[in-house]
Amino acid sequence: MGDFHQFGIVTTLHQLNQRPLEKLEEELMEFRKRKPMALVLPSLFSELEGPALSSIVDQIAQVPYLDQIVIGLDRADEDQFRYALKFFDRLPQRPNILWNDGPRLRKIDQLLREKGLAPKEAGKGRNVWYMFGYILASGKAETVALHDCDILTYDRSLLAHLIYPVANPEFSFKFCKGYYARIANNSMNGRVCRLLVTPLLRALNKVCKPDSTYLEYLDSFRYPLAGEFSLQRDVIEDIRIPSDWGLEMGILSEMHRNYATNQICQVDIADVYDHKHQDLSLKDKTRGLSKMSCDIAKSLYRKMATQGEVFTPESIRTIKATYYRIALDLVDSYQADAKINGLDYDLHTEGSAIEVFAENIMQAGHDFLDPEQSMATPFMPSWKRVRSAVPDIMEMLRDAVEGDLREFGSKSSYDPAQHPKVVQVRQKIRQHVHAVYGDERCDAIVKRIFQTAPLAQTAISNVPQTNKWDQSDVLAITYADSIKREGEMPLQTLRHFFQHELKHTINNIHILPFCPYSSDDGFSVIDYKQVKEEHGSWDDIQDFQADFKVMADLVLNHCSSESEWFKNFLACKDPGKDYFVTGDKFQDLRFVVRPRSTPLLTTVETAEGEKEVWCTFSADQVDLDFSNPDVLIEIIEIIRLYLEKGIRLFRLDAVAFLWKEDGSNCVHLPQTHEIIKLLRVVIETLEPSAIIITETNVPNKENLSYFGNDNEAHLIYNFSLPPLLLQALLSGNCKYLKKWIMSMPPARRGRAYLNFIASHDGIGLRPAEGLLSDKEQDTLMQTIRDFGGEISMRRMPDGQLKPYEANISLYSALAGTIEGGKDQWQTQRFLCAHTILLALEGLPALYIHSLLGTENNTLGVAETGRLRTINRYQWDADGLYAALEDENLHHQTVFSELKRLIQIRRKQPAFHPNATQYTLHFGEKIFAFWRESLHREQSIFALHNISTEAQSIPLVELNLIATDTWCDLLSGETYTSTDATIELPPYGCVWISNKKL
Repeated sequence: MGDFHQFGIVTTLHQLNQRPLEKLEEELMEFRKRKPMALVLPSLFSELEGPALSSIVDQIAQVPYLDQIVIGLDRADEDQFRYALKFFDRLPQRPNILWNDGPRLRKIDQLLREKGLAPKEAGKGRNVWYMFGYILASGKAETVALHDCDILTYDRSLLAHLIYPVANPEFSFKFCKGYYARIANNSMNGRVCRLLVTPLLRALNKVCKPDSTYLEYLDSFRYPLAGEFSLQRDVIEDIRIPSDWGLEMGILSEMHRNYATNQICQVDIADVYDHKHQDLSLKDKTRGLSKMSCDIAKSLYRKMATQGEVFTPESIRTIKATYYRIALDLVDSYQADAKINGLDYDLHTEGSAIEVFAENIMQAGHDFLDPEQSMATPFMPSWKRVRSAVPDIMEMLRDAVEGDLREFGSKSSYDPAQHPKVVQVRQKIRQHVHAVYGDERCDAIVKRIFQTAPLAQTAISNVPQTNKWDQSDVLAITYADSIKREGEMPLQTLRHFFQHELKHTINNIHILPFCPYSSDDGFSVIDYKQVKEEHGSWDDIQDFQADFKVMADLVLNHCSSESEWFKNFLACKDPGKDYFVTGDKFQDLRFVVRPRSTPLLTTVETAEGEKEVWCTFSADQVDLDFSNPDVLIEIIEIIRLYLEKGIRLFRLDAVAFLWKEDGSNCVHLPQTHEIIKLLRVVIETLEPSAIIITETNVPNKENLSYFGNDNEAHLIYNFSLPPLLLQALLSGNCKYLKKWIMSMPPARRGRAYLNFIASHDGIGLRPAEGLLSDKEQDTLMQTIRDFGGEISMRRMPDGQLKPYEANISLYSALAGTIEGGKDQWQTQRFLCAHTILLALEGLPALYIHSLLGTENNTLGVAETGRLRTINRYQWDADGLYAALEDENLHHQTVFSELKRLIQIRRKQPAFHPNATQYTLHFGEKIFAFWRESLHREQSIFALHNISTEAQSIPLVELNLIATDTWCDLLSGETYTSTDATIELPPYGCVWISNKKL
C-alpha cells in the first residue's frame, strides 16, 4: 500500500490506488500531441540472450504513445549487431539502434577523442551519453525516459508511471527519478543503496559542513541508484554525466546543479521489481558491487569538493568511521523490517557488505586525494559543448545510425499482424465468428474482416478507454428535419438551433436515421452510405461534431425494399441475391415473437419465381440474413465509413431480432449476442472512444442481458422507466416505480443505463410487463387515450393482439391524472418527470419534443395514417423561435427550465452515470433517492413530489451530516438546522447537496 508522505525536499509521487493502466496511457496519448515521447534503452548484447529483455520488448511493443525508441548496443560484433536488428524488429515503433562498437560510431568517437570530448571509458554512462546525443540529433522527442534492459518483472505500466510526470504539460517537472521496493525471492535487495548510499550520505552530512542542501537533496530520494528516470529534451543539452558506475548519482548531482528542486521529482513505478544482481566481489574491487561502491563514493567526494569541502586523509577516516556506525544501526532496522514481513535476512552477508563498502570508502578517498588522479575528468562534456566544437556532430550521428541500418539491416520483417495487441484482437474476433459461423468458415471470415477494416493498424496505435462518460454527458434525440426553414437544408437549420440554444446544455446528439429511406421515418434504409439529399450532406453531419458527439442509427435487422440490395435480390444477382431471410428455410414459426401485427412473411416476385421474405416490422422493411457472412462484412464496411465521418455513438436498432432460428422465438438468440460482441470489438478497435447502445424494447430482464459480460452494449435504453414513471405521475403513487428501481442492479463502471422518458417511438408497454398489474396497465392505457393518444398492438404467436406501445406526446400524456382528468398542473408535472430523469443513475437522453414541450400532432396522424406521427411534429424554425420567446406559452417555460435543470445536473459529481444510488422511503407520493459521487465527496438527496397535494418532510429524516452545509441545488435554499421541514408543493422537487457546484 502506497503512502502519501512527502519526505525531504524532492516531490514524491506515489501509487495510492490501482489506477487502470488504460487511463494513464489514454492521458499520455493526449500529452504526446504537445510533447512527443522517446524511450532510450542502454543494452549489452548479452542482455539479448538473457531472461528479461525479450519480455520487455513484448511489453514495449504494446505501448501506444512512444514516438521514438533508441537502443544503445554495447559489446556486439557485426553478427551480433545483425542479430540485434532482427531481435528488435518486432517493435512497431521502428527503433533506432546505436551500434557503439561499429566502425561508424567508433570513427565519431575517435574524432571526439582527438578533441578531448569523448568519454574516457566504455560503460553504461558512455552508452547513455551517445543515445542522448542521437535524441538531440533526430529531434523527434520532447520527453525522454530511460530504463535498464535486465528487469525481470517488467510491465509497461512502469514506463507509463515513469514518463508521466515530465510528459504532463500541467506539471513543471524537468526530471523524474523512478523508485520501487527492492523485494524479490522473499528477501531484500538493493544493498548498495541500503548499506552504502544512505549511511554514507548521512555520514557526510555529519562530518562535512553543516546545512548541505545537496546531501539533504540526495537523501530525499527513496532509491537514488535506480536506473530508471525521465527528463525533458532541453535538460539533455546541458547535462554532464559520469562514464563510470556513478552514472545514477552523477545525474542527480547535475540536476541539483542546474535546476531548482521543485522541478525535480521521484515516482513510484512498480510494486515488484527484480533484475540481474551484481556480485558483491569481495576479492576483486575492479568489478561488481565493489567497483560500484568505489565509483559512487568518488562521485560524492568530487561533488562535495566542488561545493568547497576540503578532504584530507583524516576526514576520510572520520567519514568511514561515521559511516560504519550508521550502517550497522541500519542493519538492525532492516532486520526488524524483514522479520515483520516474513522475509529472509542474511545478517552475515549484510555485515560483510558493510565491511567491503567501508574499505572502498577509504580507497575512494585515497584515489580522490592522489595527485596523479586529480586531473581525471569524471564527467563527459555536455552536448551543447560538443556541438560548439563539432558543429556537424548531429548530422554525423544521424548518418552513422542510418548507415548501419542500411548496410547491415535486411528489409524489415516486421509483420503488424503479429503484434501482441493485433493477435489479441484477432483472437477475440475469431472467438465470436466461430460461435456464429462455425469452424469451417471461421478463418476466411476473420481474414475478410481484417481486410475490410484497418484493425491491425488501429489496434497497435489506439488506447482502450474504460470510462467514456461523466455527469456532463446529456443526449438529445432528434430527427434531421425536426426543425425546418424554407430555403435551408434541415440539418443546417437543426445545427443552428443546437449551437445557439443548446451548445452549453447538450453535448451529445442523436440524429435519427438521416440516410435515404422509403418508410418509417428513416428506419427503412435505402442506402446506408449516403445522407438523404433533402436533409443535407455528410459535411452537414460533420459540422455538428465541433460542439457535439454524434450518434447515428445502425439499422441492422432490416433494410428497405427499395434498396439496391433488395433490387438485386429480386433480380437474383450480387450483391444482395442472398442477403435476405426467406421463408423456405423455416418449418416452424409458431413461437416467433413479433413487435407488430402485420404479416411476418411477404411474398415477392423474383427472377427465380415467387419467394417469401421475412418482415419483422413491415413489408417495406425486409430482414437481412446474417447467416450469410457477406451481410456482416457489409455492415462492418458501413461502420468503418461512419467512424471516418466522425460518428462516435452507434445505436443498434431493433437488434434483438437479428438472428432467426427455425422453431425458436427468433429474439435474443445467442448468435445475436455474439454478433454484438463482435461489432463491439471492431468498433472499439477502430475508435476506442466509440460507444454502442442497444435498442431492445423488451421486458426488463431481457433488456439487461445486452450488457453481456461488459462485452456487448456500453449503454442500454432503460425501457421500463418511461411507462413506470408515467404511471407514477398519472396515479400519484410511486409504488411500482420504486419497486422497480430498487430491483435494478447498479451498472458497473464502463457501462451505464441510457435513461429516457420520451423518444421518436411511442412509450413502450412491453417493458412494463411483469412490473404493472393488468389492471394498472389497462387504466394507464385508458388515460392515455383520454389525453389524445392511441395504443399500437403486436401480434402474439397464437394470433392474438397485445399492447405494444402508447403513441402520445409526453407533454400531452401528462395533462392530468388518472382520477382527476386534465388539470392545471401539466407543466409542473412534466418538469417533475424530467427532474427525476436528470437525477437518476445513468445517462439522460431528452427527445427534442420534450425539450420544446410539443403537444400531440393529431393532424400529422391524420395525414400519414401512422400513429407514431403523433410525436414526430416538424417545427417551422421561425414559429419555434417565436414560441420560445412568448412568455404566455408553456414552450418558453419548459425550454428555459429544462436547460436550467440540465446545466445544474452537469456540474454535480454525484450525478455521474455510475455514481451510487439508494432508494429512500417517504411514502408513495414522494419518489426519492440518494446519490453519492464516485469519490464520495458529494451527496445529493433527490426528493420529488409526484402528486397533486403538497408534501412535508422533516429534514431530520434525511440523516444529514450535521457538520456539512446543505443546500437545495434547484432553489439555492440553505438548510442550517436539521429541525427544519422541507415543503414540497404539487410536483415540487429538491436536490439537497453538501456541495453547491
